[in-house]
Amino acid sequence: MRKQEFLTLLDKYLNGETSIEEEELLSKFHATYRHHEHLDDSFFTEDLRLEILSKIENRIGTHQVKVYNWRHWAAIAAAILITLSGITYYYQRWNETTYQQIANNAENVLPGKNKAILRLANGKVISLDEADIHAHTILREQGLTIQRNKSGQLVYIIGNEQNTNAMGNNTIETPRGGQYQVILPDGTHVWLNSESSLTYNIDFKKQRKVHLKGEAYFEVAKKTVPFIVQNEMQEIRVLGTHFNVNSYQDEAYSQTTLLEGQVEISALNNKNQTILMKPNFSVTTNNTSGVSKKSEADIAAIMAWKNGDFHFEDQKLSTILRGISRWYNVQVDYNSLPNTHYTLQISKHVRLSDVLKMLEKTGPVTFQYNEQMIHAVKQ
Repeated sequence: MRKQEFLTLLDKYLNGETSIEEEELLSKFHATYRHHEHLDDSFFTEDLRLEILSKIENRIGTHQVKVYNWRHWAAIAAAILITLSGITYYYQRWNETTYQQIANNAENVLPGKNKAILRLANGKVISLDEADIHAHTILREQGLTIQRNKSGQLVYIIGNEQNTNAMGNNTIETPRGGQYQVILPDGTHVWLNSESSLTYNIDFKKQRKVHLKGEAYFEVAKKTVPFIVQNEMQEIRVLGTHFNVNSYQDEAYSQTTLLEGQVEISALNNKNQTILMKPNFSVTTNNTSGVSKKSEADIAAIMAWKNGDFHFEDQKLSTILRGISRWYNVQVDYNSLPNTHYTLQISKHVRLSDVLKMLEKTGPVTFQYNEQMIHAVKQ
């Protein structure tokens, strides 16, 4: 492929004008560029690399308008950036320490996937991994069936028997680098983020109550019995609604965000402080003082994790990297981080190196990655 042909094809792709065949051609070129031994230094020059970076940056705004297009663009754009950087390095033998650290180490760090463990009331521990693509029954006893369906969701089914005696707590836990979905006995659908856990009694007839550590999104089935979510700082009471709860203990705040319906929140250390929420608002509770406050929510940023993206708007670099470290199962040298705010929007399904390079483009910092640790180097 000649230089002008590549630029024309890239222009068409970024404008959403490519055919399926042209996208396959671009993808094939990206996948096999390292084998194009006939390419010389004049093909991917520094000027060409900068020209392509400019093309991508000039189109970021238009692709942020629609969430679907942005997610699709983010993954491909990151791949194009890394491809071109890799080609430039390969042919021009770049020797910058920072680039080598990221390319040689973080390039090998893959994103998280669907994986979790299920702890049953009888003490049995079951591994749930996306590598297991087959639907099957995990447990069937006392009128209760627990299944893993073809979509990789954990599903609880209560039989029609009137004498269903299934009792006891189950816990589903996602590790760092994992996420999972569970459909509870009452039909409530829960998306569990990385490094999180959800504990619940499998008898939902009299009480629908779960305990959350970490982050989860709930689509609560409408029933007459209230659905209660409890974390270390808050108790959230609903009948049927959609909401997100972020309650990581290494963060300064626990936050509940309402998308649909109505939610009542009480601070556990102050039962007299009850806040009634409306859609598109968040209640944030200080994890030290227990003080809660209500504010308008940035729904796109808060729900990005569930939709397969990172989306941080004007956040501290330490906050951004905590989220990244959970998903990629890596550590961060927080002492090396500058006290600055960043904005980051990128797919969660790219390699760690792609994310770090995107961060480098948005602020005065570069990154090194070695021995599973991200270090920041101030410019």
